[in-house]
Amino acid sequence: MAATVFRAPAMSPAAIVSLPAPAGKSAGASTDSSGRLRVGFERTLDKAVAVPAWRAVAGGFAAHIEATSAEAQGLRVKLELGTVPGPMEARVAGADGRVETMNIDPLLGNVAWTPWTEGETQTIELFSPVAPATGAISVESIVHFTDSPYAKAAAACTLSTACSAQDATYDALITERKKSVMRILFQEGASAFVCSATLIDTPMRPASFILTANHCIDNQQSATSISSLWFDEESACGSNLPSPNRVQVGGGMNLTFTNFNVDSTLLLMNSAPPSGALYAPLNPALLDPGQNVVSISHPTGDLARYAIGTSGDQIRDGVRAIDMYIVNFQRGLIQGGSSGSGIFTVNSGGHLELRGLLSQADTSLSCTNPTALTLYTRLEALYPEMAQYIGAAAVAPDDAPNRPQDLFLAPIGNAGLDVPLDTLGTAHLDNMHIDYGGDIDVFRFFLTAPKVVTIFSTGSMDTVAALHNGSGVALEANDDANFSRTDNNFGITRRLDAGTYYLSVAAWDPAATGTYGVTLRTEPVDQNFTDLWWNPDESGWGININHQGNTLFGTLFTYDASHAPMWLVMSNGAKQADGSYQGDLFRVQGTPFNAPTWAPPSATSPVGTMKLAFTSNNTATLTYSVNGTTVTKAITRQSFATPAPSCKWSAFDRSFSFNFQDLWWNPAESGWGLNLAHQGNTLFGTLFVYGADGQPEWFVMSNGKGDSSGGTFTGSLFRTTGPVFNASPWTAPTVAEVGTMTLDFSTGNAGKLTYTVNGVQVVKTITRQVFSSPATDCDN
Repeated sequence: MAATVFRAPAMSPAAIVSLPAPAGKSAGASTDSSGRLRVGFERTLDKAVAVPAWRAVAGGFAAHIEATSAEAQGLRVKLELGTVPGPMEARVAGADGRVETMNIDPLLGNVAWTPWTEGETQTIELFSPVAPATGAISVESIVHFTDSPYAKAAAACTLSTACSAQDATYDALITERKKSVMRILFQEGASAFVCSATLIDTPMRPASFILTANHCIDNQQSATSISSLWFDEESACGSNLPSPNRVQVGGGMNLTFTNFNVDSTLLLMNSAPPSGALYAPLNPALLDPGQNVVSISHPTGDLARYAIGTSGDQIRDGVRAIDMYIVNFQRGLIQGGSSGSGIFTVNSGGHLELRGLLSQADTSLSCTNPTALTLYTRLEALYPEMAQYIGAAAVAPDDAPNRPQDLFLAPIGNAGLDVPLDTLGTAHLDNMHIDYGGDIDVFRFFLTAPKVVTIFSTGSMDTVAALHNGSGVALEANDDANFSRTDNNFGITRRLDAGTYYLSVAAWDPAATGTYGVTLRTEPVDQNFTDLWWNPDESGWGININHQGNTLFGTLFTYDASHAPMWLVMSNGAKQADGSYQGDLFRVQGTPFNAPTWAPPSATSPVGTMKLAFTSNNTATLTYSVNGTTVTKAITRQSFATPAPSCKWSAFDRSFSFNFQDLWWNPAESGWGLNLAHQGNTLFGTLFVYGADGQPEWFVMSNGKGDSSGGTFTGSLFRTTGPVFNASPWTAPTVAEVGTMTLDFSTGNAGKLTYTVNGVQVVKTITRQVFSSPATDCDN
């Protein structure tokens, strides 16, 4: 590398940062849970390294940094800006000798990320017209890339934009539009990611607005870290070499608008796009099924590829509150790293216009399975929301801000915008308005301590909502909280730590307007302990805990003095002042499990008490007494499959919930029930009923496997005999298979139970048992 590319000789004093190869070498590129392609990680220095004294050069002052992270495929460096006198320039070079430049403007923030360079070492020159103070700039961390953006990784069936589509019309369309598409490198947390994005045409051109996915960029910190790679394709068809015309633009971007529910983000570049870049036109009309579409993206973060397909129906992804397009590709493929890329259709002028952004694809999508589900966002849903920010619509009168960031610096105490939830416990927002198509109302609330919060809308308007953290990042979204569809109000229940939160409310129909109300309240609950618990050293007994509100329903499965299976129930374990739960313990007699007519069990007196004292979220001490005999056991959650669910609270209908961990029963037949623990694709079911003599009896399906639909589970049914409940030491039980059990769920809240015991079949309809509020909602 010739020193002439820099303003000052490299011999000037330099800040030296050198990190050894990371311990336990990081794996290569991988797609995270949101669909982004992870290509590296941030290595934070134990102590920031300050840039040394600046050296006078022609026109100003220069300083150098030498940064190394051994065995990296590429580097970026995070610079912390202290008190600097004004805009500066950075020039960086890596192993290939290319020099990348970027402007640093301290008015845009106190952090700057250098462009990507190849190899394990990056040389940086900083130039300032006015000399900064010594130590005004320091190196805080290095981004270590495990994969080069130019490593060939895309599947063999992908189609390079440098290759002909064997159709002159498509060749012309793709040749033009690929100049609007870029690859973006960015940081989120401690990881480096790559996504795709598109430069869009707006009434504010030449302002350089960019569209990508919300799941790629959803906060300003990540936007600030963006470096974009343009004209990023093969030098020639089949060469597998990057074009020498590729251009990198550093300096980050500004987060203009983002919406989790439509999985879209509008960015504004801090620098101009490179010469030759073209602005893609937009078409915000609804895309009809069967229309021809073209995708241009960077699959697996590779050089640009195109794909040709057709649009399909709309579908909900189960996480976001707005439907998306299904797209089927007949030629080519998209892969991880394509997130945020566009689908285009041909307009009347003979140009490709943007219609949506890639949100997600089934993980099985491959050259051998090219028709796996692929979902794209609807520009038709996004456009009314972002129109005012791109000059396509006037800023209309509004009763609430449209973005969380509009409230970041707003004084506390704004009437109607700050919800005094932490003070009141329950707050109401009445007569709120979606004032125009695309309007979003954002409200702010504060919590001084961790609390479970329930939020729901009221009124006849079909609303959707998203709950955001203090950075504006969405935590959860909802459309309809109730399965009945008799109303279209949203509802969210979630445990939140102390901090600032934002609620955004919009119409489900992008063009709709109307009036609605919102209620926010805190719930007097904390951790949720719903699960199957046991002592790993004493197999053959356990306790199912079902937790609703401040009440535990505990069903203990053990053995009586004759070694027969016996269950005991604490149906009303109330929370105590010390945080434990305690209640009376019953042993109930009832109708035999296969009786043609069910009769409620006879009233009975308690046989003792039960107490559960939780020492952590996963451990507890169980103490119970039966007819004067006291037993104390250490218990923990039982793990039998992955992933284990996370159980939270819900004040709403759980018919949309498809983790079935809960207490189930038939309301017309009190006195028996079924406890389900649901981990991965496995149900552990414990059925508590009565034998032919009316004595309590229990059976267990320890390995009920789900079918491909995820709604039917079948497994063998067992009866166990074991040592008396207070035996010490405990001995292993005897297990006998007595039949099978099948659970067929029609919704997340209703199902059919079919089981056989020694040839006798029983069929029951079942539903979740509700005994307090809020109820439990578990999710894998």
